[in-house]
Amino acid sequence: MNINKNLIFFGGTILTMDKEERAEAVAIRGGKIVEIGTLEYCESYFGDEVVEKIDLMGKSLLPGFIDPHAHLMMLGMCHTWIDISYPKVKNIQDLLNVLSEYKEAHPEETIIRGFGFDQRNLEERRYPKAEELDQVAKDRGVQIMHVSGHCNVVNSYMLDKLNIHPDSETPKGGMIGKDKNGQLNGQLFDTANNYFAQENGVEIGSHGPNIHMPDTPENLQTLITAGQNECLASGITTINDPQVTKQEMESYQTAKEKDHLKIRVVMSFLSSYMDELIKLGFQSKFRDDQLSIGSIKLYADGSLNSGTAYLSTSYKDSEKKSGYLYHSPEEFKRLFVKAHTQGFQTITHAQGDGAIQVVIDAAEEAEHQHPYKGRRHRIEHCGLPAFEQIEKIKNLKLFPVPQPQHVMQFGEGVVRAVGDYGRHYSPYGWFQQFDIPVVLSSDAPVAPPYPMEAIYAAVTRKTVHGTTVGEGHKITLTEALQGYTIEAAKALHLEDKVGSITKGKYADLAVLDKNPYELKEEDLKDCKVVETWVNGERVY
Repeated sequence: MNINKNLIFFGGTILTMDKEERAEAVAIRGGKIVEIGTLEYCESYFGDEVVEKIDLMGKSLLPGFIDPHAHLMMLGMCHTWIDISYPKVKNIQDLLNVLSEYKEAHPEETIIRGFGFDQRNLEERRYPKAEELDQVAKDRGVQIMHVSGHCNVVNSYMLDKLNIHPDSETPKGGMIGKDKNGQLNGQLFDTANNYFAQENGVEIGSHGPNIHMPDTPENLQTLITAGQNECLASGITTINDPQVTKQEMESYQTAKEKDHLKIRVVMSFLSSYMDELIKLGFQSKFRDDQLSIGSIKLYADGSLNSGTAYLSTSYKDSEKKSGYLYHSPEEFKRLFVKAHTQGFQTITHAQGDGAIQVVIDAAEEAEHQHPYKGRRHRIEHCGLPAFEQIEKIKNLKLFPVPQPQHVMQFGEGVVRAVGDYGRHYSPYGWFQQFDIPVVLSSDAPVAPPYPMEAIYAAVTRKTVHGTTVGEGHKITLTEALQGYTIEAAKALHLEDKVGSITKGKYADLAVLDKNPYELKEEDLKDCKVVETWVNGERVY
Protein backbone atom coordinates (compact mmCIF):
# COMPACT_ATOMS: atom_id res chain seq x y z
CA MET A 1 0.00 0.00 0.00
CA ASN A 2 1.18 3.53 -0.77
CA ILE A 3 0.97 5.17 2.66
CA ASN A 4 3.46 8.00 2.10
CA LYS A 5 1.04 10.68 0.90
CA ASN A 6 0.12 13.73 2.93
CA LEU A 7 -3.64 14.20 2.73
CA ILE A 8 -6.25 16.61 4.03
CA PHE A 9 -9.98 15.83 3.86
CA PHE A 10 -12.30 18.85 4.10
CA GLY A 11 -15.43 20.35 2.59
CA GLY A 12 -18.07 17.98 3.98
CA THR A 13 -19.53 16.52 7.15
CA ILE A 14 -16.84 14.67 9.11
CA LEU A 15 -18.36 12.31 11.68
CA THR A 16 -15.54 11.16 13.94
CA MET A 17 -17.28 8.62 16.27
CA ASP A 18 -15.09 10.18 18.98
CA LYS A 19 -15.76 12.63 21.83
CA GLU A 20 -15.59 15.58 19.47
CA GLU A 21 -18.32 14.28 17.20
CA ARG A 22 -17.62 16.49 14.17
CA ALA A 23 -14.62 18.13 12.57
CA GLU A 24 -13.94 20.54 9.73
CA ALA A 25 -10.81 18.80 8.41
CA VAL A 26 -8.60 15.74 8.93
CA ALA A 27 -4.86 15.53 8.19
CA ILE A 28 -3.18 12.23 7.27
CA ARG A 29 0.49 11.31 7.02
CA GLY A 30 2.01 7.84 6.48
CA GLY A 31 -1.40 6.22 6.46
CA LYS A 32 -2.32 7.56 9.90
CA ILE A 33 -4.44 10.43 11.18
CA VAL A 34 -2.13 13.12 12.50
CA GLU A 35 -4.39 16.12 13.12
CA ILE A 36 -8.10 16.95 13.35
CA GLY A 37 -9.52 20.46 13.45
CA THR A 38 -10.06 23.42 11.19
CA LEU A 39 -8.79 23.38 7.62
CA GLU A 40 -6.32 26.13 8.47
CA TYR A 41 -4.98 24.18 11.46
CA CYS A 42 -4.51 21.00 9.40
CA GLU A 43 -2.77 22.95 6.63
CA SER A 44 -0.39 24.52 9.15
CA TYR A 45 0.62 21.06 10.40
CA PHE A 46 2.34 20.29 7.08
CA GLY A 47 4.00 23.68 6.63
CA ASP A 48 5.67 23.74 3.20
CA GLU A 49 5.27 20.02 2.51
CA VAL A 50 3.33 18.81 -0.51
CA VAL A 51 -0.24 17.95 0.48
CA GLU A 52 -3.09 16.48 -1.54
CA LYS A 53 -6.34 18.20 -0.50
CA ILE A 54 -9.49 16.16 -0.96
CA ASP A 55 -12.64 18.23 -1.14
CA LEU A 56 -15.58 16.11 0.01
CA MET A 57 -17.93 18.49 -1.84
CA GLY A 58 -20.67 18.15 0.75
CA LYS A 59 -20.39 14.39 1.25
CA SER A 60 -19.82 12.73 4.64
CA LEU A 61 -16.60 11.20 5.96
CA LEU A 62 -16.74 8.46 8.61
CA PRO A 63 -14.27 5.95 10.04
CA GLY A 64 -14.27 2.81 7.91
CA PHE A 65 -16.95 0.35 8.99
CA ILE A 66 -15.80 -2.65 11.01
CA ASP A 67 -17.72 -5.90 10.61
CA PRO A 68 -16.89 -8.15 13.58
CA HIS A 69 -18.70 -11.15 12.10
CA ALA A 70 -18.39 -11.69 8.33
CA HIS A 71 -17.38 -14.86 6.48
CA LEU A 72 -15.33 -13.20 3.73
CA MET A 73 -14.44 -16.29 1.71
CA MET A 74 -17.89 -17.81 2.10
CA LEU A 75 -19.26 -14.49 0.83
CA GLY A 76 -17.04 -14.84 -2.21
CA MET A 77 -18.10 -18.47 -2.63
CA CYS A 78 -21.76 -17.60 -2.63
CA HIS A 79 -21.19 -15.07 -5.40
CA THR A 80 -20.15 -18.00 -7.57
CA TRP A 81 -23.31 -19.95 -6.67
CA ILE A 82 -26.85 -19.34 -7.93
CA ASP A 83 -28.83 -16.71 -6.03
CA ILE A 84 -31.91 -18.43 -4.58
CA SER A 85 -32.72 -15.85 -1.91
CA TYR A 86 -36.05 -14.19 -1.15
CA PRO A 87 -37.73 -12.39 -2.93
CA LYS A 88 -36.13 -13.79 -6.10
CA VAL A 89 -37.32 -17.23 -4.98
CA LYS A 90 -40.76 -17.13 -3.32
CA ASN A 91 -41.75 -20.79 -3.54
CA ILE A 92 -40.29 -24.18 -4.36
CA GLN A 93 -41.35 -24.02 -8.00
CA ASP A 94 -39.46 -20.71 -8.34
CA LEU A 95 -36.45 -22.47 -6.82
CA LEU A 96 -36.61 -25.37 -9.27
CA ASN A 97 -37.06 -22.99 -12.20
CA VAL A 98 -34.00 -20.90 -11.27
CA LEU A 99 -31.83 -23.99 -10.81
CA SER A 100 -33.07 -25.57 -14.05
CA GLU A 101 -32.45 -22.39 -16.06
CA TYR A 102 -28.89 -22.29 -14.75
CA LYS A 103 -28.38 -25.96 -15.60
CA GLU A 104 -29.54 -25.40 -19.19
CA ALA A 105 -27.23 -22.40 -19.57
CA HIS A 106 -24.24 -24.25 -18.04
CA PRO A 107 -24.31 -27.84 -19.35
CA GLU A 108 -20.65 -28.29 -18.35
CA GLU A 109 -21.31 -27.83 -14.61
CA THR A 110 -20.89 -31.09 -12.69
CA ILE A 111 -22.67 -29.75 -9.59
CA ILE A 112 -25.53 -27.21 -9.63
CA ARG A 113 -25.15 -25.09 -6.48
CA GLY A 114 -27.43 -22.40 -5.06
CA PHE A 115 -27.23 -20.27 -1.92
CA GLY A 116 -29.68 -18.30 0.19
CA PHE A 117 -33.05 -20.05 0.45
CA ASP A 118 -35.05 -19.57 3.64
CA GLN A 119 -37.83 -22.09 4.26
CA ARG A 120 -39.83 -19.61 6.37
CA ASN A 121 -39.97 -17.12 3.50
CA LEU A 122 -41.12 -19.77 0.99
CA GLU A 123 -44.86 -19.94 0.41
CA GLU A 124 -44.81 -23.63 1.41
CA ARG A 125 -43.08 -22.76 4.75
CA ARG A 126 -40.93 -25.90 4.55
CA TYR A 127 -37.59 -27.19 3.31
CA PRO A 128 -37.25 -28.47 -0.26
CA LYS A 129 -36.68 -32.22 -0.62
CA ALA A 130 -34.27 -34.41 -2.57
CA GLU A 131 -37.06 -35.73 -4.79
CA GLU A 132 -37.88 -32.15 -5.81
CA LEU A 133 -34.25 -31.34 -6.59
CA ASP A 134 -34.23 -34.54 -8.69
CA GLN A 135 -36.50 -32.65 -11.08
CA VAL A 136 -33.55 -30.33 -11.79
CA ALA A 137 -31.06 -33.14 -12.45
CA LYS A 138 -30.68 -36.86 -11.93
CA ASP A 139 -27.33 -37.22 -13.68
CA ARG A 140 -25.33 -34.70 -11.62
CA GLY A 141 -25.29 -33.21 -8.13
CA VAL A 142 -27.65 -30.48 -6.98
CA GLN A 143 -26.82 -28.71 -3.72
CA ILE A 144 -28.61 -25.74 -2.17
CA MET A 145 -27.37 -24.05 0.99
CA HIS A 146 -29.72 -22.48 3.51
CA VAL A 147 -29.20 -18.75 4.04
CA SER A 148 -27.90 -19.48 7.56
CA GLY A 149 -25.19 -21.84 6.27
CA HIS A 150 -26.45 -24.41 8.80
CA CYS A 151 -28.22 -26.67 6.31
CA ASN A 152 -27.75 -28.01 2.79
CA VAL A 153 -30.33 -29.86 0.74
CA VAL A 154 -29.06 -32.18 -1.99
CA ASN A 155 -30.62 -34.36 -4.68
CA SER A 156 -30.59 -38.16 -4.72
CA TYR A 157 -27.57 -38.29 -7.02
CA MET A 158 -25.50 -36.30 -4.53
CA LEU A 159 -26.72 -38.31 -1.52
CA ASP A 160 -25.33 -41.35 -3.28
CA LYS A 161 -22.03 -39.60 -4.13
CA LEU A 162 -21.65 -38.51 -0.51
CA ASN A 163 -22.32 -42.11 0.58
CA ILE A 164 -25.25 -41.09 2.78
CA HIS A 165 -27.81 -43.84 3.36
CA PRO A 166 -30.89 -44.25 5.60
CA ASP A 167 -28.74 -46.12 8.14
CA SER A 168 -25.92 -43.53 8.15
CA GLU A 169 -25.01 -42.46 11.66
CA THR A 170 -26.64 -39.25 12.93
CA PRO A 171 -23.74 -36.98 13.86
CA LYS A 172 -23.48 -35.22 17.21
CA GLY A 173 -24.61 -31.61 16.78
CA GLY A 174 -26.41 -32.28 13.51
CA MET A 175 -29.13 -34.19 11.74
CA ILE A 176 -29.62 -36.20 8.55
CA GLY A 177 -33.13 -35.41 7.37
CA LYS A 178 -35.60 -38.28 6.87
CA ASP A 179 -39.29 -38.53 6.07
CA LYS A 180 -41.91 -40.33 8.19
CA ASN A 181 -40.92 -43.64 6.61
CA GLY A 182 -37.27 -43.23 7.50
CA GLN A 183 -36.20 -42.43 3.93
CA LEU A 184 -33.67 -39.69 3.22
CA ASN A 185 -35.16 -36.33 2.21
CA GLY A 186 -31.83 -34.71 1.23
CA GLN A 187 -31.64 -32.32 4.19
CA LEU A 188 -28.28 -32.15 6.01
CA PHE A 189 -28.15 -30.01 9.15
CA ASP A 190 -25.11 -28.57 10.93
CA THR A 191 -22.41 -31.25 11.52
CA ALA A 192 -24.01 -33.54 8.93
CA ASN A 193 -22.40 -31.21 6.39
CA ASN A 194 -19.05 -32.82 7.22
CA TYR A 195 -20.05 -35.38 4.58
CA PHE A 196 -19.06 -32.77 1.98
CA ALA A 197 -15.45 -32.85 3.19
CA GLN A 198 -14.67 -36.36 1.88
CA GLU A 199 -11.01 -36.73 0.80
CA ASN A 200 -10.22 -33.14 -0.21
CA GLY A 201 -12.29 -30.99 2.13
CA VAL A 202 -11.82 -29.61 5.64
CA GLU A 203 -12.91 -31.90 8.47
CA ILE A 204 -14.06 -30.03 11.60
CA GLY A 205 -15.91 -32.70 13.58
CA SER A 206 -18.55 -31.37 15.97
CA HIS A 207 -17.02 -27.88 16.16
CA GLY A 208 -19.43 -26.12 13.80
CA PRO A 209 -21.40 -26.36 10.55
CA ASN A 210 -19.01 -27.29 7.75
CA ILE A 211 -19.12 -24.34 5.34
CA HIS A 212 -15.64 -25.14 4.00
CA MET A 213 -16.31 -26.64 0.59
CA PRO A 214 -13.40 -28.43 -1.16
CA ASP A 215 -11.73 -26.05 -3.63
CA THR A 216 -8.49 -25.27 -5.46
CA PRO A 217 -5.93 -22.77 -4.08
CA GLU A 218 -6.45 -20.64 -7.19
CA ASN A 219 -10.21 -20.44 -6.77
CA LEU A 220 -9.86 -19.72 -3.05
CA GLN A 221 -7.97 -16.56 -4.04
CA THR A 222 -10.87 -15.67 -6.34
CA LEU A 223 -13.24 -16.03 -3.39
CA ILE A 224 -11.16 -13.62 -1.29
CA THR A 225 -11.15 -11.06 -4.10
CA ALA A 226 -14.91 -11.32 -4.66
CA GLY A 227 -15.75 -11.06 -0.95
CA GLN A 228 -13.24 -8.28 -0.35
CA ASN A 229 -14.53 -6.21 -3.26
CA GLU A 230 -18.08 -6.34 -1.93
CA CYS A 231 -16.96 -5.31 1.56
CA LEU A 232 -14.83 -2.42 0.30
CA ALA A 233 -17.69 -1.20 -1.90
CA SER A 234 -19.76 -0.97 1.29
CA GLY A 235 -17.19 1.02 3.24
CA ILE A 236 -15.96 -1.92 5.33
CA THR A 237 -12.25 -1.68 6.07
CA THR A 238 -11.86 -4.36 8.79
CA ILE A 239 -13.58 -7.72 9.18
CA ASN A 240 -13.44 -10.51 11.70
CA ASP A 241 -13.71 -13.82 9.84
CA PRO A 242 -15.43 -15.87 12.55
CA GLN A 243 -14.71 -19.37 11.24
CA VAL A 244 -11.15 -19.92 10.07
CA THR A 245 -9.52 -23.25 9.33
CA LYS A 246 -6.11 -24.04 7.80
CA GLN A 247 -7.75 -23.51 4.39
CA GLU A 248 -8.73 -19.91 5.12
CA MET A 249 -5.52 -19.05 6.96
CA GLU A 250 -3.30 -20.21 4.11
CA SER A 251 -5.50 -18.40 1.59
CA TYR A 252 -5.35 -15.10 3.51
CA GLN A 253 -1.58 -15.42 3.92
CA THR A 254 -1.17 -16.01 0.19
CA ALA A 255 -3.37 -13.00 -0.63
CA LYS A 256 -1.30 -10.84 1.74
CA GLU A 257 2.01 -12.03 0.31
CA LYS A 258 0.81 -11.21 -3.20
CA ASP A 259 -0.42 -7.78 -2.04
CA HIS A 260 -3.98 -8.71 -3.00
CA LEU A 261 -5.33 -8.28 0.52
CA LYS A 262 -6.56 -4.69 0.92
CA ILE A 263 -8.90 -5.13 3.87
CA ARG A 264 -7.85 -5.79 7.48
CA VAL A 265 -8.72 -9.35 8.55
CA VAL A 266 -8.92 -10.65 12.11
CA MET A 267 -9.09 -14.45 12.07
CA SER A 268 -11.06 -16.50 14.59
CA PHE A 269 -9.90 -20.11 14.49
CA LEU A 270 -12.42 -22.88 15.04
CA SER A 271 -12.13 -24.60 18.41
CA SER A 272 -11.08 -27.79 16.59
CA TYR A 273 -7.68 -26.06 16.12
CA MET A 274 -7.29 -24.86 19.71
CA ASP A 275 -4.88 -27.55 20.92
CA GLU A 276 -2.59 -26.98 17.91
CA LEU A 277 -2.57 -23.22 18.49
CA ILE A 278 -1.78 -23.66 22.19
CA LYS A 279 1.03 -26.09 21.34
CA LEU A 280 2.53 -23.46 19.03
CA GLY A 281 2.24 -20.74 21.67
CA PHE A 282 -0.40 -18.55 20.01
CA GLN A 283 -2.75 -16.26 21.91
CA SER A 284 -5.25 -13.57 20.95
CA LYS A 285 -3.58 -10.37 19.71
CA PHE A 286 -0.92 -12.34 17.81
CA ARG A 287 -0.96 -9.98 14.90
CA ASP A 288 0.31 -7.53 12.49
CA ASP A 289 -2.11 -4.75 11.68
CA GLN A 290 -3.50 -6.32 8.52
CA LEU A 291 -3.80 -10.05 9.26
CA SER A 292 -4.07 -11.34 12.79
CA ILE A 293 -5.23 -14.15 15.05
CA GLY A 294 -7.97 -12.67 17.15
CA SER A 295 -9.91 -15.36 18.98
CA ILE A 296 -11.17 -18.92 19.22
CA LYS A 297 -14.59 -19.62 17.68
CA LEU A 298 -16.86 -22.01 19.54
CA TYR A 299 -20.32 -23.24 18.60
CA ALA A 300 -22.96 -23.80 21.25
CA ASP A 301 -26.04 -24.45 19.09
CA GLY A 302 -27.52 -24.35 15.60
CA SER A 303 -29.48 -21.64 13.82
CA LEU A 304 -32.73 -19.85 14.67
CA ASN A 305 -33.45 -19.53 10.96
CA SER A 306 -33.06 -23.23 10.27
CA GLY A 307 -34.87 -24.25 13.47
CA THR A 308 -31.87 -25.84 15.20
CA ALA A 309 -30.89 -23.19 17.81
CA TYR A 310 -31.19 -24.57 21.34
CA LEU A 311 -34.23 -23.14 23.14
CA SER A 312 -35.67 -23.68 26.59
CA THR A 313 -39.09 -23.71 24.90
CA SER A 314 -39.84 -25.29 21.51
CA TYR A 315 -40.36 -24.45 17.84
CA LYS A 316 -43.69 -24.70 16.12
CA ASP A 317 -42.13 -25.50 12.74
CA SER A 318 -39.09 -27.73 13.32
CA GLU A 319 -38.63 -31.48 13.77
CA LYS A 320 -35.99 -30.81 16.40
CA LYS A 321 -38.46 -29.26 18.80
CA SER A 322 -35.92 -27.37 20.90
CA GLY A 323 -32.86 -27.49 18.64
CA TYR A 324 -29.60 -29.03 19.83
CA LEU A 325 -26.13 -28.34 21.19
CA TYR A 326 -22.84 -29.05 19.42
CA HIS A 327 -21.23 -30.10 22.70
CA SER A 328 -22.56 -31.23 26.05
CA PRO A 329 -22.57 -28.36 28.58
CA GLU A 330 -19.62 -29.93 30.42
CA GLU A 331 -17.61 -30.44 27.24
CA PHE A 332 -18.32 -26.88 26.15
CA LYS A 333 -17.27 -25.56 29.56
CA ARG A 334 -13.98 -27.47 29.28
CA LEU A 335 -13.27 -25.93 25.85
CA PHE A 336 -14.20 -22.43 27.01
CA VAL A 337 -12.13 -22.55 30.20
CA LYS A 338 -9.13 -23.91 28.30
CA ALA A 339 -9.30 -21.06 25.76
CA HIS A 340 -9.73 -18.45 28.52
CA THR A 341 -6.85 -19.88 30.56
CA GLN A 342 -4.50 -19.91 27.56
CA GLY A 343 -5.09 -16.21 26.84
CA PHE A 344 -7.64 -16.47 24.04
CA GLN A 345 -10.69 -14.30 23.61
CA THR A 346 -13.60 -16.57 22.69
CA ILE A 347 -16.45 -15.84 20.33
CA THR A 348 -19.29 -18.33 20.72
CA HIS A 349 -22.17 -18.86 18.33
CA ALA A 350 -25.21 -19.05 20.63
CA GLN A 351 -28.69 -18.21 19.35
CA GLY A 352 -31.21 -19.77 21.71
CA ASP A 353 -31.56 -19.01 25.42
CA GLY A 354 -30.62 -22.61 26.26
CA ALA A 355 -27.30 -22.23 24.43
CA ILE A 356 -26.70 -18.74 25.84
CA GLN A 357 -27.03 -20.22 29.34
CA VAL A 358 -24.32 -22.75 28.46
CA VAL A 359 -22.02 -19.83 27.54
CA ILE A 360 -22.88 -17.91 30.71
CA ASP A 361 -22.15 -20.96 32.88
CA ALA A 362 -18.83 -21.53 31.12
CA ALA A 363 -17.82 -17.87 31.47
CA GLU A 364 -18.64 -17.95 35.18
CA GLU A 365 -16.48 -21.03 35.65
CA ALA A 366 -13.62 -19.48 33.66
CA GLU A 367 -13.70 -16.34 35.83
CA HIS A 368 -13.87 -18.45 38.96
CA GLN A 369 -10.83 -20.53 37.98
CA HIS A 370 -8.79 -17.76 36.35
CA PRO A 371 -10.11 -14.24 37.08
CA TYR A 372 -9.35 -11.99 34.12
CA LYS A 373 -11.77 -9.23 33.22
CA GLY A 374 -10.20 -8.09 29.97
CA ARG A 375 -10.83 -11.01 27.61
CA ARG A 376 -14.10 -9.56 26.18
CA HIS A 377 -15.56 -12.97 25.47
CA ARG A 378 -18.33 -12.59 22.90
CA ILE A 379 -21.71 -14.19 22.25
CA GLU A 380 -22.19 -14.24 18.48
CA HIS A 381 -25.78 -13.53 17.38
CA CYS A 382 -27.18 -13.75 20.94
CA GLY A 383 -30.51 -14.03 19.16
CA LEU A 384 -33.05 -14.93 21.84
CA PRO A 385 -31.62 -14.54 25.33
CA ALA A 386 -34.03 -14.65 28.24
CA PHE A 387 -34.42 -11.32 30.02
CA GLU A 388 -33.08 -12.90 33.22
CA GLN A 389 -29.81 -13.66 31.41
CA ILE A 390 -29.08 -10.04 30.47
CA GLU A 391 -27.78 -9.01 33.89
CA LYS A 392 -25.41 -12.03 33.89
CA ILE A 393 -24.14 -10.98 30.45
CA LYS A 394 -23.52 -7.51 31.89
CA ASN A 395 -21.76 -8.76 35.05
CA LEU A 396 -19.49 -11.10 33.09
CA LYS A 397 -18.66 -8.28 30.66
CA LEU A 398 -19.65 -10.43 27.70
CA PHE A 399 -20.01 -8.74 24.30
CA PRO A 400 -23.12 -9.75 22.35
CA VAL A 401 -22.58 -9.43 18.57
CA PRO A 402 -26.00 -9.53 16.86
CA GLN A 403 -26.97 -8.78 13.25
CA PRO A 404 -29.90 -6.34 12.84
CA GLN A 405 -30.38 -7.36 9.20
CA HIS A 406 -31.39 -10.81 10.50
CA VAL A 407 -34.35 -9.18 12.20
CA MET A 408 -35.16 -7.48 8.91
CA GLN A 409 -34.84 -10.70 6.88
CA PHE A 410 -36.05 -13.36 9.30
CA GLY A 411 -37.85 -11.59 12.16
CA GLU A 412 -41.37 -12.50 11.13
CA GLY A 413 -40.40 -16.14 10.61
CA VAL A 414 -38.82 -16.29 14.07
CA VAL A 415 -41.98 -14.87 15.66
CA ARG A 416 -44.09 -17.48 13.82
CA ALA A 417 -41.67 -20.22 14.92
CA VAL A 418 -41.36 -19.40 18.64
CA GLY A 419 -44.30 -17.10 19.40
CA ASP A 420 -44.40 -13.54 20.70
CA TYR A 421 -41.09 -13.98 22.51
CA GLY A 422 -39.54 -13.85 19.04
CA ARG A 423 -40.13 -10.08 19.07
CA HIS A 424 -37.09 -9.88 21.36
CA TYR A 425 -34.86 -11.23 18.56
CA SER A 426 -31.51 -9.38 18.87
CA PRO A 427 -32.69 -7.40 21.94
CA TYR A 428 -30.68 -4.19 21.67
CA GLY A 429 -33.12 -2.42 24.00
CA TRP A 430 -32.23 -4.81 26.81
CA PHE A 431 -28.52 -4.35 26.13
CA GLN A 432 -28.98 -0.57 26.42
CA GLN A 433 -30.94 -0.98 29.62
CA PHE A 434 -28.01 -2.81 31.25
CA ASP A 435 -25.28 -0.70 29.61
CA ILE A 436 -24.01 -3.65 27.53
CA PRO A 437 -22.04 -2.68 24.39
CA VAL A 438 -24.20 -2.26 21.28
CA VAL A 439 -22.36 -3.90 18.37
CA LEU A 440 -23.59 -4.37 14.79
CA SER A 441 -22.43 -6.90 12.20
CA SER A 442 -23.71 -8.71 9.10
CA ASP A 443 -22.79 -12.40 9.31
CA ALA A 444 -22.21 -12.09 5.56
CA PRO A 445 -23.24 -13.87 3.39
CA VAL A 446 -26.25 -14.66 5.63
CA ALA A 447 -26.99 -10.95 5.26
CA PRO A 448 -25.19 -8.77 2.74
CA PRO A 449 -22.26 -6.75 4.15
CA TYR A 450 -24.11 -3.44 3.82
CA PRO A 451 -23.56 -1.41 7.01
CA MET A 452 -26.04 1.31 6.07
CA GLU A 453 -28.76 -1.31 5.58
CA ALA A 454 -27.88 -2.81 8.98
CA ILE A 455 -28.02 0.66 10.54
CA TYR A 456 -31.45 1.19 8.97
CA ALA A 457 -32.60 -2.18 10.33
CA ALA A 458 -31.34 -1.39 13.84
CA VAL A 459 -32.98 2.03 13.89
CA THR A 460 -36.37 0.93 12.47
CA ARG A 461 -36.69 -2.83 13.28
CA LYS A 462 -38.58 -3.08 9.96
CA THR A 463 -38.76 -6.42 8.17
CA VAL A 464 -38.65 -7.09 4.42
CA HIS A 465 -42.42 -7.48 4.63
CA GLY A 466 -42.87 -3.97 6.05
CA THR A 467 -43.84 -4.89 9.62
CA THR A 468 -42.00 -3.93 12.82
CA VAL A 469 -40.55 -6.66 15.05
CA GLY A 470 -39.57 -5.53 18.54
CA GLU A 471 -40.47 -1.83 18.76
CA GLY A 472 -38.74 -1.55 22.16
CA HIS A 473 -35.40 -2.67 20.76
CA LYS A 474 -34.89 0.21 18.33
CA ILE A 475 -31.67 2.16 18.80
CA THR A 476 -30.68 5.67 17.76
CA LEU A 477 -28.74 6.52 14.61
CA THR A 478 -25.71 7.52 16.68
CA GLU A 479 -25.75 4.22 18.56
CA ALA A 480 -26.05 2.31 15.29
CA LEU A 481 -23.18 4.18 13.63
CA GLN A 482 -21.00 3.66 16.71
CA GLY A 483 -22.02 -0.01 16.74
CA TYR A 484 -20.52 -0.52 13.29
CA THR A 485 -17.38 1.53 14.02
CA ILE A 486 -15.89 2.19 17.46
CA GLU A 487 -17.97 -0.38 19.41
CA ALA A 488 -17.20 -3.02 16.78
CA ALA A 489 -13.50 -2.12 17.14
CA LYS A 490 -13.76 -2.77 20.89
CA ALA A 491 -15.22 -6.22 20.21
CA LEU A 492 -11.96 -6.94 18.34
CA HIS A 493 -9.60 -5.24 20.85
CA LEU A 494 -8.73 -2.78 18.06
CA GLU A 495 -10.12 0.48 19.44
CA ASP A 496 -6.59 1.90 19.76
CA LYS A 497 -6.00 1.47 16.01
CA VAL A 498 -9.31 1.88 14.12
CA GLY A 499 -13.00 2.62 14.64
CA SER A 500 -12.93 6.39 14.96
CA ILE A 501 -11.36 9.41 13.30
CA THR A 502 -8.87 10.00 16.09
CA LYS A 503 -5.30 11.26 16.09
CA GLY A 504 -2.86 8.33 15.91
CA LYS A 505 -5.28 5.81 14.37
CA TYR A 506 -5.07 4.38 10.89
CA ALA A 507 -6.66 6.41 8.11
CA ASP A 508 -9.35 3.81 7.37
CA LEU A 509 -12.26 5.87 6.09
CA ALA A 510 -15.60 5.66 4.30
CA VAL A 511 -17.21 8.45 2.30
CA LEU A 512 -21.03 8.53 2.10
CA ASP A 513 -22.93 10.39 -0.59
CA LYS A 514 -25.14 12.04 2.06
CA ASN A 515 -25.14 13.01 5.71
CA PRO A 516 -27.09 10.21 7.45
CA TYR A 517 -28.32 12.68 10.07
CA GLU A 518 -30.14 14.64 7.37
CA LEU A 519 -32.02 11.59 6.03
CA LYS A 520 -35.38 10.15 6.96
CA GLU A 521 -35.08 6.76 8.66
CA GLU A 522 -36.54 5.03 5.60
CA ASP A 523 -33.80 6.48 3.40
CA LEU A 524 -30.84 5.33 5.51
CA LYS A 525 -30.60 2.00 3.68
CA ASP A 526 -30.17 3.86 0.39
CA CYS A 527 -27.27 6.01 1.62
CA LYS A 528 -24.39 5.06 -0.68
CA VAL A 529 -20.69 4.57 -0.01
CA VAL A 530 -18.79 6.39 -2.76
CA GLU A 531 -15.20 5.94 -1.55
CA THR A 532 -13.32 3.65 0.83
CA TRP A 533 -9.81 4.32 2.13
CA VAL A 534 -7.45 1.95 3.98
CA ASN A 535 -4.14 3.22 5.39
CA GLY A 536 -4.68 6.54 3.63
CA GLU A 537 -5.01 4.83 0.25
CA ARG A 538 -8.20 4.84 -1.79
CA VAL A 539 -9.17 1.20 -2.37
CA TYR A 540 -12.69 1.79 -3.69
